[in-house]
Amino acid sequence: MLNLNIDSLALNITNAEGHEHRIRPIATRAAAIFAERLEVYCGENLEATESRNLSNVSASPVSVDLHTMTDEHAAQSIARSWLDALKLKLM
Repeated sequence: MLNLNIDSLALNITNAEGHEHRIRPIATRAAAIFAERLEVYCGENLEATESRNLSNVSASPVSVDLHTMTDEHAAQSIARSWLDALKLKLM
């Protein structure tokens, strides 16, 4: 089992005028998706992670257009970026 401590997840959001109320639910859902898919994304690398320090994992920027995307679509995109960044660190 992986013991993962996340000190912070930073979101840099621009052009969200009129959609500010959606940011917290999207971030919460992205974190839930991240947790749900962590084992699937990282697979067998999870066991090796227990003794490794994965500090300073940086995810690629995600283009999220709150004017055209649903909350679920935005959350999925954010979670995928976080998972991809972690996966790269585990390789």
